[in-house]
Amino acid sequence: MSGFIGDLLEGIATFVTDVWVLRRQRAAKDRPQNAWARDATDVALFDAWVIGLSILMLAATAILLFVLKLPLLISLLPAAAGAVYIGYRWMTLVRA
Repeated sequence: MSGFIGDLLEGIATFVTDVWVLRRQRAAKDRPQNAWARDATDVALFDAWVIGLSILMLAATAILLFVLKLPLLISLLPAAAGAVYIGYRWMTLVRA
């Protein structure tokens, strides 16, 4: 049970840190301040996109590698495309 509680506290701390980092990056770029609730919602939506996209990238890579027997470098193309898209989404979130 202590592992679950520790993981839960770590997740909460990570989420609060992500919101704080987002607010600091926006402030450094002289963007208008948003409410904490709006920033928390934005970060939660971003995290949902990252989790969903990571699952899809893993499935696509596994299918390309194990089912279609393609080389590793070709099989990692969905992961590279997903990483670029996630970086783009973060930059868009910071600019908002």
